[in-house]
Amino acid sequence: MNLAELQRAFKNHLLHDDDRLARQVVSSGGLPLELRLGVYADAYQARLAEALASNYPRLQQHLGAQPFRSLSRAYLAAHPSHTVSVRWFGDRLPHYLARQTRYTARPWLAELAHWEWAIAAAFDAADAAPLSPVTLSKVAPAAWATLRFGIHPSAQRLQLQTNAPALFKALSEETEWPSPLTLEQPQDWLIWRQDLAPKYRSLAPDEARAFDLMCSHASFGEICEALCEWHEPDQVPAQAASLLQRWLSDQVLTRMLCDTVDAQHGARD
Repeated sequence: MNLAELQRAFKNHLLHDDDRLARQVVSSGGLPLELRLGVYADAYQARLAEALASNYPRLQQHLGAQPFRSLSRAYLAAHPSHTVSVRWFGDRLPHYLARQTRYTARPWLAELAHWEWAIAAAFDAADAAPLSPVTLSKVAPAAWATLRFGIHPSAQRLQLQTNAPALFKALSEETEWPSPLTLEQPQDWLIWRQDLAPKYRSLAPDEARAFDLMCSHASFGEICEALCEWHEPDQVPAQAASLLQRWLSDQVLTRMLCDTVDAQHGARD
């Protein structure tokens, strides 16, 4: 067995309890084979459990240490680590919680995990210079209909059915937790990073739809057409301008593109 084969066998033993590695290892110094290999397997499991707790500290805080350890073991068995960095271990945990019968009666757990992961992802997202209002002011009136915007890498739109954000806030601030509950109507949220700090706020349905369209590279004209579902046509320009101003203030826009302007490099002089 060469080095590459040995490494693969060791990986398969840790992840899948494959016994081929055991055939290559001998007992030594009074230490049984099972114990020698078990040291590595136990350490691997423990390190990933620590990583999961580090990536979901509020979920662990809410569940409690022992229930979270049980969750960690079950999750690792279902979803072995597939990333090089432990920072990204646990990316499937919200989906896992939403599907497992043991947790589905408490839907806020999956949404708390989803929220916590999104907040951390916003903090770790790539940097991008925000779009300047001065640059936007240089757009010719005829170009507005085809104008499209780039979104900051940290910006995410979530739709939640529970009060998981309020629970997250209370856990983070170590204040009294609100009673977990399911909302009558789902609530849309925007998460992003501004000035090196994650931010979030709730979205009205019209802004959530407009933001989704912007993320899909819809033009400003197409966004205005969509807003007619919530506003009278003569009110749409003012509403669209208000949303645009809010996004500029939040610094979630990074560039603009249209037939005559490339705002990534500044407006044409």
